[in-house]
Amino acid sequence: MGILSTLLYRTRSMWPPLKFNGLLVPVAGDHISLQIWKTLWKQCYEGPEILAVNQLVKPGDKILEMGSGIGVVSAIASKISPDIQIEAYEANPSLIKFIQHLHKLNDIENVHVNNAILLPTNKETSRKLNLRTHFTESSILDAIESEQSVEIPVKDFRKVLKDFRPDVLICDIEGGEEELFNGIDLSGFRAIILEIHPHLISRKTIKRIYNLCAHSNLYPCIEYSGAQVVAFERIEVSEILVEQAV
Repeated sequence: MGILSTLLYRTRSMWPPLKFNGLLVPVAGDHISLQIWKTLWKQCYEGPEILAVNQLVKPGDKILEMGSGIGVVSAIASKISPDIQIEAYEANPSLIKFIQHLHKLNDIENVHVNNAILLPTNKETSRKLNLRTHFTESSILDAIESEQSVEIPVKDFRKVLKDFRPDVLICDIEGGEEELFNGIDLSGFRAIILEIHPHLISRKTIKRIYNLCAHSNLYPCIEYSGAQVVAFERIEVSEILVEQAV
């Protein structure tokens, strides 16, 4: 099976889009590594994120996605209900056309794609994105070794929250969560689906992120979390008091 999948991958430019989780996913292009192609083919790409999305997203939700990648996770979220609205942010400019192609193939019209970086600041107009051969490893962190870098527009995360008022946050930004989750008010979110990167950020930072979520009554859903992906869901104070009384 390993040899067969490798041969199929090498001829992927001649293949039609792969069927994955009810989507047609375009696979022609150097951005699709052999590892990503295999996980799409085996129907296990971004498994923890997709599990959490299917369990936590509700009809009528507004979703803010950071780190869209090839756009599969937000595309799946968009299909849960036609009245869902999604603002998707992807820093890597080379991926935008592939996300848009995915949307066109699947008749997705409720996802708006932005090529920008979100940070809790109004003092920066751009930030350097360090690009790696595998797009999943690209990051704003200077600590990573990169083949090249590109300047990407920065938008104020706080203003986006105020203007869009999302119910759900989906976030996979390769260590950028250290800077993003820094004193931010998360009280507007009902759920957060966050990939944490312990090889890039410290345990102290991870603890700070957990504490920030808990401050807004967002607690981990163990049953919807997996690998490095943690799903947080709001527990209202009234629910906590009922449990304590039992």
